[in-house]
Parts: sequence; C-alpha cells; structure tokens
Amino acid sequence: MASNIRRTEDLASGLALAALGAAAGAFIVASYPLGTARQLGPGAMPALVALILVLLGGVIAVRGLWEQGHGTGDGPGNGPGNGAGLDLRAALRPAGLILGAILLFGGLVDWLGVVPASAVAVVGSALASQRTRKREIAALAAVLAVAVPALFVGILGMPLKIWPTLH
Repeated sequence: MASNIRRTEDLASGLALAALGAAAGAFIVASYPLGTARQLGPGAMPALVALILVLLGGVIAVRGLWEQGHGTGDGPGNGPGNGAGLDLRAALRPAGLILGAILLFGGLVDWLGVVPASAVAVVGSALASQRTRKREIAALAAVLAVAVPALFVGILGMPLKIWPTLH
C-alpha cells in the first residue's frame, strides 16, 4: 500500500514517538504527584520528559509531511524527490520491533535477569535494521552483558537479578 506522504518513515516514527510520550505521560500523571512550581513532585521531571517526547515526535511527523522523500521503485515517476511514498507497514516495522524489544526487556528482566533480558532486547532491536550484522549484534550484547549489571547493580546499587536462578 503506497502512500502520497512524502517521508513515510519520518511520519510513522514521529507518530510512534508522540504516542509513546503521550502514553507514558498519562501513566506518570495518573501515578505520581507533579507537585507545585515551588516544590516539584516525583512525577514532574518524567512528565516533562514525556512532554518533550510528544513535541519531538510531532516535529518529526510534520517534517515527514513536508520534506521531499525518495521513491521506492525504479520506474518513471519513482525517482528521488518526487514525493512518492513508501509502504507504511514497512516504515512502521522498525519502530514496532524496537518498541517490542523494550517491552520484552521490561517483561523478562525480573524473570530471567538483566543480562539475558539485555541480550534479548539487543537482538530484538537489531531486527529492525536490515544493515545490522551478526557480529555487531554479538559484540553489543557482550558489552551490555558487562556494562548493564556493572552500572545498575554495581554502581547504582539497584536490586536487580543478574542471571536467572535455578530452583
């Protein structure tokens, strides 16, 4: 399904960022007090970050409507700069895979531990790009297997399970 939108990837990514920011902002506002201008509450900064995410997503989406895109085919009328749209499903696939990897990490971190959950998130996110190489994925997973527990458990002292426990 081709679209007449000039930069479908930017539009889809911008809308996904704005939706994620709006959902996070709604959850934060409902769950944490914002406080006052004089005495900020625990929800003030996360709500501000969610608002910034919504605004940046909106800017990216608007740019996707106005900027010249590149066509997807080699035939006449499909060259660069003609405004031919891309497949919306193909443009949403990377955003969906990355969001899915983040949600999967959040669901697996308590059950499997931070090291395996990080590896799953790296592999899931890497599927979003067709240019990622297996060696790069393995290297990033190995670096995160050391860095994530060192930072969050060792330095910050967060009570996270590092590896799954066998019972």
